[in-house]
Parts: sequence; structure tokens; C-alpha cells
Amino acid sequence: MNENKKNRRVVIKISRGIGYLLLVGAAFCTMIPMLWLLTSSFKTANEIFAVPIQVLPSFPQRVESSPYIVENAYRNIEKPDAVDDETAWETLAPELTQVIWNQAKSHAAANAQLSNYVASDELQWEIVEGLWQQLVAGLPDEVWGGTTDSIVAAVQEAIIPEAVDTIWGSVYREVVVGTLQIEDLDFNRPPIESVRWEAETGTSIRTSSDPQTAAHLSYEFREGKTVRIAATISSPIPVERIRRVILPIRGDASYHHLGLTVSVLPSTGNTRSITYQPTRSFILESALWKDTVWRLHGMPGELESSHITMEQMETNIASLPATGTGSGSQLFLQLTIHQPGYFSIVWDKFTSNYRNLWKTVPYNRYFINSVFIATASTLLTLFFCSLGGYAFAKYKFRGQKILFGILLASMMVPFQVLLVPLFGLMYDIGWLNSYKAIIIPFSVGAFGVFLMRQFIVSIPSELLDAARIDGCSEFGIYYRVVLPIIKPALGALTIYSFLGSWNGYLWPLIILRDEVKYTLPIGLANLVGTYRQDYGMLMAGTLLSLMPIVILFLAMQREFVQGITLGSVKE
Repeated sequence: MNENKKNRRVVIKISRGIGYLLLVGAAFCTMIPMLWLLTSSFKTANEIFAVPIQVLPSFPQRVESSPYIVENAYRNIEKPDAVDDETAWETLAPELTQVIWNQAKSHAAANAQLSNYVASDELQWEIVEGLWQQLVAGLPDEVWGGTTDSIVAAVQEAIIPEAVDTIWGSVYREVVVGTLQIEDLDFNRPPIESVRWEAETGTSIRTSSDPQTAAHLSYEFREGKTVRIAATISSPIPVERIRRVILPIRGDASYHHLGLTVSVLPSTGNTRSITYQPTRSFILESALWKDTVWRLHGMPGELESSHITMEQMETNIASLPATGTGSGSQLFLQLTIHQPGYFSIVWDKFTSNYRNLWKTVPYNRYFINSVFIATASTLLTLFFCSLGGYAFAKYKFRGQKILFGILLASMMVPFQVLLVPLFGLMYDIGWLNSYKAIIIPFSVGAFGVFLMRQFIVSIPSELLDAARIDGCSEFGIYYRVVLPIIKPALGALTIYSFLGSWNGYLWPLIILRDEVKYTLPIGLANLVGTYRQDYGMLMAGTLLSLMPIVILFLAMQREFVQGITLGSVKE
């Protein structure tokens, strides 16, 4: 008997241990989407779409000179599964490698933006590997079973200029400066003469045949951590009327800091000059073209948070050449590239999606709109649903059961069925493009009334009668007696209502027209479209949008747990 009891205890302990492991495994499985959301918010676009899947974001490399080649960007060339003969593959591989590189060079020579590349063995190998991965994935298996000539012809035909441009841009990184533009306070952009950038210590400049490209920049940090290039231009706009300077930059994804200084050359005999210094730097975090906007005067608009404000100051620049005109139309531009510490580079890389989120969309506006709508809708839902539940639970009137049955039946009607008549109603009363159309129609829900009614029914009627005898009004009974007792139910309904309003997408999308009134789900959905796929920023914005829900749940956790467990144990 004792041995049987011991065996039973061992079996029970093992069963409990297995149960605990299963619970931990289930909890981890529910956390996988959140962990993926968190890690993806720190990734670049290349890391998000990496094949094979890259689970964790990588640390940025420390770049000492540019242009540079991104090493190990693609997997090594391997034999396709459709090729069975190892001997034939050993002969075919070198020939295909040369054919792929020749095709890539011919396409690059025809592209004005790639015609000034610096040839190297590392570049050739990375380009060939990248194109090879696309060929293996795109060509059918029947191609690899043909003759050598047919395989070479199919490979040549499959390599298109767009693929070469994509692979080239992903492995060859350099800083390219575009055509400068100056905008006045009336939003006019008069043409200016071509800008000729001059290199300083540690830099060199290559010109391009592309009319949209001013210079290809090569730099190397030697003694210091800063390199510069400069140019002098004749501005058709007086400096006091320049609203902003727009300079397209294609970065090298080095996360170095780029700054622009604008100085007004002094007239003859004057050694004082007005200089505009940037308040922050532009981070070279991407290998794509971006317009760097440097604002000298005027206030930025709501969608212009990415503009870099310039501070005006007087400086002594007697070493600069004098204009002799006194008109102040000669501007001295200086581009500075600074290499920050590696910790700063890592920080800039991991926070780039969050910083770009605020620059790309008015995230603060979306967040405030969602908080206002969700809070107002939740408060109205708590008030009206608790009143309705109190009436159905403690008042007897004719047709009570029929009305309550109709209320429950309305829960079976899909919301999509109500879209058209509800939209027509909002149009007739003039509530389109307003928060009232989002908040008021859903301030009373059948589920909320049913939930409140079921809780209030459990309150003894004698308690309410005692309050009436003491002279309490009917609303006073509801406010002073009923509401404190049903706090758990209110907590559960608060989370349910807030979640529904916070995550609402379809109805606000139909009602709202102005972007300044968008809620978070609509604003974040606009980050992914036909011509823009900012999944990194989408992950960052989605992660930040979860914070109010987590805070609300932690604040209402006790009431929520009591609300869903009340009545589950019979005393």
C-alpha cells in the first residue's frame, strides 16, 4: 500500500510537472507574435525581408571609409537541385559566374547612376551571388536540365536591369549628392546654377553624367572623425527670404551624421557674416535617395517634422572670399560628415524606425485622436450600459422581457449589415468627418447592457429598499449603492469597450476624411501601400500603440479578474 501511494504521488508530481511545462510552452507561444513585433521594430527593410528569415536584428558595422562593399549579403553559389551531374556543374559554374558578371557590367554601364562604380573583386562576387539567388528562385527546373548553351542563354535572358540595380544598391554603398534646390517663403523654387562641390581633406569627388546627380563622394576618416566638402553658389533669393534648402542625398547606410552649414559671404571690407547652423544632424541610415530639408525661415507644417531647423548666428569668416556686391546673394555651403561613437551608431540603428515614424506621419496626432475617441466612448459606454442594466435588473415594467429579448437578438446582427444605413443616417444629420459619428452611435451596446444586468441582478433588492427608506433618490441609489458593488463588472467592461474602440478601423475609415482626424489604426495602415512598404515603422508604431492597452489592463487587472470569475464559485 505504501509503495502504491508513493507511486501515485510520483505520477501526480510528474503530471503536474508536465502540466506546468505545457502551460509555460503555451504562454511562450502566445508571446511569439509580441516578440516578433518587438524585434522587427529594430530591423531595417533588408533584415525584415531577408531570406532565410533573420530572427534578431544585426548590429551595424563600423565604416571607416566610403564607398564600401557589404560583405556576405547573400549566400554562396550552390548547385541547383535540378542539376544532377557534379562534374558538369564544376564546368558550368565558372562559365555562369562570368556570364552573370558580364551582364551585370553591361547593365551598370547603361545606368548613369551606376556608371562611376569602383570595380573590385569583392563587388563582383557579391553582385554575382545576389543575382544567382534570384536566378535559382526564378528559373524553372527544366532550364537546369538542358545543355550548357541553353542554360547560359536562359541566364542571360533572365538578368534584367531592375534586378541588377537592386542587387547593386544593396551591396555597393556610397554617398551621392543630388541637385540642390532653394525655396523662398512663397514656396517658389527658382532655378540655380549647377553646384560644383569641392573636396577638402580626407575626401574626393567624382562627377556623374546623370543630370540629377551632382557628385559621388568618397571619404575616409584618418586623423579626425570629420570630413567636409564645400561649394559656393549664387542664390537668386535673398537669404532672409529663403524658407528651406533641399538637397537630395543617397546615403551609404553607415549611420554617420551629416550636417549642412549655410553662410552668407561678406561684402568687401566686412569680416562679419551670417551663418546658419543645423540644430541636429541628418543620419545616413539608408542606402536610398532621400531629400534632406534644411529650414532657414518660416514655421514647419504638421507633416514637415522631418525638416531640420537652422539657427542663425553671426561669425567671423574673414578667410572667405568677399563678394564685392553687398547683396548677400553669394552663399557658402559646407557639408560635414561626422563619425560618432559606435554606441551612438548602434543606438541610431535600433531606433531609426521610431524616429522615422514621427518624421513620416503625425503619429502624435493619431495617438491623441485615438486616446480621445477610446476614452470618450468607454466612459459613455460605462454610464449608459450600467444605467440600462440597472433598469432591466431592478425595475418591473410592461414588455420588459420582450425588450430584453430584442436587445439580446441584436447581438446576432453583424456590424457589416448596419454599415450602409448607419452611414446614411450620419450623412443626413451632418456628422460625417466628425468624432461624434464614431463615439455616440456605439455608446450603448447590447453586450454591455447584458453584462451589467447580469451583475446587478445579484444585488439584494432589500439593500436598495433600505436606501429608499433612508431617503436616497433613484439616481443616488444607482450612484452610491449599485456602482461601488459592480466595480468588477465595470472593470471588465472598461477593457472590453476600450479595446473595441482603440482597435476600430472600418467605421473610422468610412467616416473620417481629414488626415488630422485619423486614428492610429488608419494612420498605421497608410504606412503600407502600393508605392510604400514601411514595415519597420509599422512594427514600431504598432508596438507603441499597445502601450495604453497594457497600462489599462495593469491598472484594471484586479477588477477584470474579479469580473470574469465572480459567481464561478458557489458558497
